[in-house]
Amino acid sequence: MKYALITGATSGIGRAIAEELIKDDCFVYLNYANDSKRADSLGEQFVKYSGQFEFVRTDMSEYNGIEVIEATLKEEGVHLDYLVINYGMTDRAAFEDISIENWEQVMRANVGVPCFLVQKLLTEELFADNASILCMSSLMANFPHSVSVSYGVSKAALTALSCNLVKFLTPSGIRINAIEPGFVDTPWQKEKSPEQRKRIEEKTALGRFAEPEEVARICLATLKNTYLTGSVIPISGGYGLL
Repeated sequence: MKYALITGATSGIGRAIAEELIKDDCFVYLNYANDSKRADSLGEQFVKYSGQFEFVRTDMSEYNGIEVIEATLKEEGVHLDYLVINYGMTDRAAFEDISIENWEQVMRANVGVPCFLVQKLLTEELFADNASILCMSSLMANFPHSVSVSYGVSKAALTALSCNLVKFLTPSGIRINAIEPGFVDTPWQKEKSPEQRKRIEEKTALGRFAEPEEVARICLATLKNTYLTGSVIPISGGYGLL
């Protein structure tokens, strides 16, 4: 059995990836921060997968969350075959209203913590042989959006981080890639007004938002493909091409 860890795993794309990995005979550590109700609900939905997953509660927007991940893996004697960096944070303030504190919080959550999580797992030898890392970036790394400047910039940095780390991870046999989803029907996107959703759909060649499961299937294929590293894979539905 292979072992996987997904940050931000209890809803949306993270949840869908978790189910794909479990069905592929992986044991999956499901990270979440504070929403115990959502975690409990997912545990009930995943009851048919009993024995193939475990929740790890720690806030991956803060650096001390890394210590909890490290301690859990060491305590259970696990080496990760797959690491999915899915947790992300946004700030929808207008540019003139962005605070230094909120800017740094988004950068820490979306770039800083992922960087030092990989560093910690590498230096503590907590990756399995031929491990694979997947960074969940965003199409907004390339398409400036009307709000959340810090989100787009931080996701562009995460994409760059995944490419830069190839040089340092390859000697250990570890692959790393980035996925850049466009608009996916997650709880985040369901908060948009009908008018906002319509505008996005009109800019998307396929005329709709992606389903989380569609993204998850590409994520699983990317994690398992042994000739894929340093790649950046967009999943946009043709957003911006019309």
